[in-house]
Amino acid sequence: MTLNHEKLLAAITQIERLTPAPRVLGKALVLLNDPESDIADIATLIRSDPALAADVIRGANSAFYGIGERVSSLDRALQRIGFREGVRLLNLSVGHIMSARSLSCYRIGADDFWAESLFNGLFLEKLAKATRGGDPEEAHTAGLLRFIGRLAVDQCLRDGDMTNVWNGVVALPAWEREQVGFVQGYAGSLLLQRWGFPDEMIRAVAAQDQDSSAEAGWLGEALNFTSTVLPPALGLSFAVLATEYSVPSLPDTAFVRRNNLTGEAVTGFVAACRADFIAIGSNLYEQQISRVKKQAV
Repeated sequence: MTLNHEKLLAAITQIERLTPAPRVLGKALVLLNDPESDIADIATLIRSDPALAADVIRGANSAFYGIGERVSSLDRALQRIGFREGVRLLNLSVGHIMSARSLSCYRIGADDFWAESLFNGLFLEKLAKATRGGDPEEAHTAGLLRFIGRLAVDQCLRDGDMTNVWNGVVALPAWEREQVGFVQGYAGSLLLQRWGFPDEMIRAVAAQDQDSSAEAGWLGEALNFTSTVLPPALGLSFAVLATEYSVPSLPDTAFVRRNNLTGEAVTGFVAACRADFIAIGSNLYEQQISRVKKQAV
């Protein structure tokens, strides 16, 4: 089917109204690359969204950071954990807020959407560190928000009163094109553009399902590579439970050859991501982790 552009823009507008948090993160990434910026600048940004500020304070007080005496102000919280960790915690908070909605047309619950977003963020970060091809913080953010366009696809289908849902078998990009006429990466890039994210990240998210992703730089290639090795719509159980992970047959691409990537290395990345996911989830988002462990019993 073909969806007119007006309906897509209407869906994107609705997504934008959910929370100002992503716009705050977009501005924070600019500050991160500005040598003149400091903690006071990032605090001013976060304070513009009370819900986000509260979540950052809660995270800073968690056992994950172990800062000792509890703090009740944003300034104190950021001073305790530092500038770069403050931006990282902001990343996690924004990812948590934006993935707190079920994607009914994808048959993906809110917890699973959150888990996939966080896991991709962790995986992209490890890939950046291992290959030294990209900035780990930017890779982490790109992974966290790479599927944000699904919100727009889901909204379009809901607005159109469509009942077609993903069957879990058809490749997601093909299903998206059939249902709404575009892939979620395109919608996601429009959202990131609206929120003021760096151009490189916008291009990478847009190109994540394209064979020509190399034109979008290292980040575009990395997102495309990740889509070939991580299972589609991976959920919370994959991230938390020690389920068997089959070493994928890596695609014979310039990106794989250039970075000497192997199935063994990817398996190691996944194992490390699971450990990091549990450490973050158990300390920052305990309810989600507890839920999936109870379901597995």
